Amino acid sequence: MAGRVEEQGTAPLSPIFSALTPRLAHQAAPFARSGGDITLWRESGAPVLMAGREEEQGTAPLPPYHLPVLPAEVAQWMDAKPGDVIIDGTLGGGGHTAMFLEKGVTVLGIDRDPEAIAHATRRLAAYGPALVPFLANYSQMAEHPGLPGSGQVQGILLDLGVSSHQLDCAERGFSFQHDGPLDMRMGPNAVMTAADFVNEASEAEITQVLREFGEEPQARRIAQLITERRKKSPFTRTGDLAGCIEKALGRHGRTHPATRTFQAIRMRINEELHLLHEALEAAVRCLAPGGKLLVITFHSLEDRIVKQFFQHRAKPYIDDPTWPAPRDNPEYQLTLPVRKAISAGVEETKSNPRARSAKLRVALRNEPQPTIL
Repeated sequence: MAGRVEEQGTAPLSPIFSALTPRLAHQAAPFARSGGDITLWRESGAPVLMAGREEEQGTAPLPPYHLPVLPAEVAQWMDAKPGDVIIDGTLGGGGHTAMFLEKGVTVLGIDRDPEAIAHATRRLAAYGPALVPFLANYSQMAEHPGLPGSGQVQGILLDLGVSSHQLDCAERGFSFQHDGPLDMRMGPNAVMTAADFVNEASEAEITQVLREFGEEPQARRIAQLITERRKKSPFTRTGDLAGCIEKALGRHGRTHPATRTFQAIRMRINEELHLLHEALEAAVRCLAPGGKLLVITFHSLEDRIVKQFFQHRAKPYIDDPTWPAPRDNPEYQLTLPVRKAISAGVEETKSNPRARSAKLRVALRNEPQPTIL
């Protein structure tokens, strides 16, 4: 696992993580191969996890995991060439990575979810060493042991959506449509579970999180409801929390009244917006001149961060009312080949409704500016 040992999460692992990562969270020594249905080893200093017995790798049919969004648009704008090295910072089910591997590139796959690493590694085993998986958060891409000596790659993809598998798996606790433990961690190194936050955070903190991350107009009322109800018994199940909110607020229209609350809690415990800022900074450093940065977002908070980051880094000059004239932008690092976000077409949204809110933004890495002595 990337990151210093002392920073690894301390929240107890759910059974699904415990089964996949029996010694992963605090492991410092190289992994020994284990028996059973999980094989773990360390290669080039990076932990790699693969599901299935060694002799069975890549042979068992895999169930559907996640349908990648905007596949044609991603392929067009990434324009992968044989010999390229591309970072897929959100490996997930490996759908986008499979497209890149077909082009003869090396993919440095990153995911914080050991389930995703296991699935994608097994699914794409036929590509051999062309896929280099790394169990980490995408903000840690510069630590990937598969990076070339230059530390730079030809393309980076960040798909910020929660995978269909995570949403549909009740044991992961992401969805109020399937009752399960109130977990919501995207990986075992998260510092808390959703139950920890809901049962221990102050009313003021819950209100702030719901407003900031969920843009929830009823934030204060929901926070009051949560803190009053937990005095009687703690929240432990997604259905309990969702039902409590629905009972208090009522249901109007097709959208469940707990939708924004669940989004906000998930974003808080997984530090999604904070890590997105760090990932964008890391991506600029890891891109070779002319390299492509593609980011897919699914809601306005993420898209606003990516849009503002791209726009600032694409300005040759910056200005301030107190300055006599515009100045060179020291962070002028990107060019925007298309200024507006790219959305899914009608056909894709029919076959994959979760693509309706997807937005793709594209940036190219500029040549480094000459240093004036």
